[in-house]
Amino acid sequence: MKKKFLLLFSLLVFLGSCGQDYNSNYNDRGTYADIGIPPGTPLYNSYKILQNKCFSCHAAKWQDFKTNQAWIDSGEVTKGSFDTSSIKTNLVNFGGSMPLPPNASLTDAEVETLRSWVNGL
Repeated sequence: MKKKFLLLFSLLVFLGSCGQDYNSNYNDRGTYADIGIPPGTPLYNSYKILQNKCFSCHAAKWQDFKTNQAWIDSGEVTKGSFDTSSIKTNLVNFGGSMPLPPNASLTDAEVETLRSWVNGL
């Protein structure tokens, strides 16, 4: 009887923890919260990079751009051309790379993700 109870209890604990993609003990819900962009899309992947690396300084400017058209309309992104987009100048050209120290700079892979997103518009 004791083994059945422990098994049932373990199963309930396991099932109760499913469906949550963040650890509520560390107050990291905002990192994993729904941002209103379909996951797995080029915009989503790019937005998450910007959210993690850039929004600490640029949130007021960029956080509300949640569609490709919003980025284009803002003038930050030139449709189909990362190299002529203002976002490239802001992220890559000023002072070498962003964000500024002591924060970790964008990696080459992150820049390539942003490049692919913009060039694919």
